[in-house]
Amino acid sequence: MPQKPRNADYTKEYNRKSILRILRHNAMSRAELARATGLTRAATSLIVDELLKGGIVTELAPQSVGRGRSATPLTLRSDCYYALAVELSRGGCTVGLCDMAGNLLQCCRLADQDNMVWFIVQELKGMLQTVDREKVLGIGISSPGPLDLIRGVILNPPNFERWHGVEIRRLLSEALDLPAYLEHDVSALALHQLEIGQSKNFMLIYVTNGIGAAIISDGKLLGNSKYFTGELGHTTIRFDGRLCQCGNRGCLEAYASMPALLEGTAFSSWADLVDSVDRNPEAKRLLDQEALYLSAGLINLLNLIPSDTIYLSGDIRYGYELLAQRLQREISAKALDHSRHDIQIHPSSQDPNVGILAAADVVFSKFFTV
Repeated sequence: MPQKPRNADYTKEYNRKSILRILRHNAMSRAELARATGLTRAATSLIVDELLKGGIVTELAPQSVGRGRSATPLTLRSDCYYALAVELSRGGCTVGLCDMAGNLLQCCRLADQDNMVWFIVQELKGMLQTVDREKVLGIGISSPGPLDLIRGVILNPPNFERWHGVEIRRLLSEALDLPAYLEHDVSALALHQLEIGQSKNFMLIYVTNGIGAAIISDGKLLGNSKYFTGELGHTTIRFDGRLCQCGNRGCLEAYASMPALLEGTAFSSWADLVDSVDRNPEAKRLLDQEALYLSAGLINLLNLIPSDTIYLSGDIRYGYELLAQRLQREISAKALDHSRHDIQIHPSSQDPNVGILAAADVVFSKFFTV
């Protein structure tokens, strides 16, 4: 994507959104904002005054900062902007309305059925009527991949035939007269994790019936284009290995996805396996095996792209400590940078509504990008 010219208007908008992004999560005084952004006190005050006048930020009660002085913290108004969100998944979808503070104001689950786009549009229209439409920034759509993000088209995700070839971004944008943004569901989860977490350089790996990954580098989603949609599961770990449903052999997904790992075993789910580790040697063997498989894919990524944190998402979030210990051991032993023993491995957000919140953060991420 060509860079926008760095003129005065760009600089002003960049500074304005830098302040908004900070205030979205942390209340700060003008002086603190100036230090955090590197702007002068005068420039910061000018932007803050405009935001106050526009009803985008609000002042909190003054707080003492020592020696009789007081500072007035500022915070972003939760009702200053909204995002509509659509989380597409196998078996149906969820639609919702979120505010800028990350609150889920409305949510509706739709079962998989014919004319899904029509039902989604009707639900979103109803939600639009409950807020000031002028404050709605757009529609965030998350979907399993592969996707064509440039054209906003769902390509051919496995077991997702109803949506193959659907120009979902155009259909929703035209129906609601709002901008719409399509994103891979795992990348959307990573954008949400960026907003609520501490690291700005991390990988998020999602394992259920399939395997996906997303990479945040220096606070930005890596490869956010037509050409990278997080299909870690379809990278090869054995060139002469098992046949994958994508048609290739030896894909990571053919070994480490939940159906592949549990096939032919006595365990009904990942949670069942994890709960059996202490008393069942077969469960321990499978857990070690999963760590071995997943570490192969993660090490390939880490050798290419430095990250300080790995987030585990999907089924493998359950009992993550057991898998994290094993992944840490494999990565420390096998990564090209043998100092990777310090990499942090954590579970991703455990909010039950994380999928729809992540879809909304696709919109907010676009808003904060200048």
